[in-house]
Amino acid sequence: MVSLDELPPYRRAQLLWRWAHQGVGFVEGLVRKAVNEPCPLPSAPPGGPGACLAVPGDDGRFHLERAGRMLCGEAGAGGVWSHRQHCGWIEREREDGPQEWRGGRLDDADTLVSLVVEWPVLVGGPGVDPGTVERPDRCQGGAYELRHLWPPRPARTASVRRLRAALIDALGADCHLCGLYPGAMVDHDHQTGRVRGLLCGFCNRVLEECPHVTDCPRADYLLVPPAAGLNLIYPAGQQWRPRESTRQRVIEQLGFDPFVGLHPPA
Repeated sequence: MVSLDELPPYRRAQLLWRWAHQGVGFVEGLVRKAVNEPCPLPSAPPGGPGACLAVPGDDGRFHLERAGRMLCGEAGAGGVWSHRQHCGWIEREREDGPQEWRGGRLDDADTLVSLVVEWPVLVGGPGVDPGTVERPDRCQGGAYELRHLWPPRPARTASVRRLRAALIDALGADCHLCGLYPGAMVDHDHQTGRVRGLLCGFCNRVLEECPHVTDCPRADYLLVPPAAGLNLIYPAGQQWRPRESTRQRVIEQLGFDPFVGLHPPA
């Protein structure tokens, strides 16, 4: 029977960190139940074949259009496209104020505010290259996967821009795991710093949740990364670190620190 301990040490620690609030037994169950049930990859993007354009709408935002279909809305009468978007943010009892909600656990003092907004959109004006549109100007209505259809903006640092350029030159611009969405994130092993590939936002978010030892696209990607032969190293100073309060909460929930002896979680 497959067990949690058969995973590489850092992947084991990542799963325990992600599901600490459920306990070790829950994570063990995830690994056992995952046998012969590979993690699903994203579905194909909506719309017909061909390149997307970003078209301006009367709501002040740009909207993705492909093959005459607006990907972020539903067609209505008179050329109006109906839009629907889930909005959420975190109210914090600290000076930094509200923050964008991106999923995950909340601290005890945080409050999640959530609502659904609906509005009509009329488009006008010529379309432009979606990659030139700044994130605040991009419509995120419709399905969650829509945000992964938007090409990424250039990375903020020259070192990551060079890594992305090298990955695109060697392996292509689309996600190196699902192959469906534009590659947006330079993915790397947080223990060794070695770059594994270029991932869309969706695959980058869910990759470390994979509970499989092997025989799954995500597990196989982690075992044999597409970019392994390129020997690229991610800048160590740019890795994210969790808040100390979060780390302490995880330790209390598990009864131990899953990253003892490993690189700090990133």
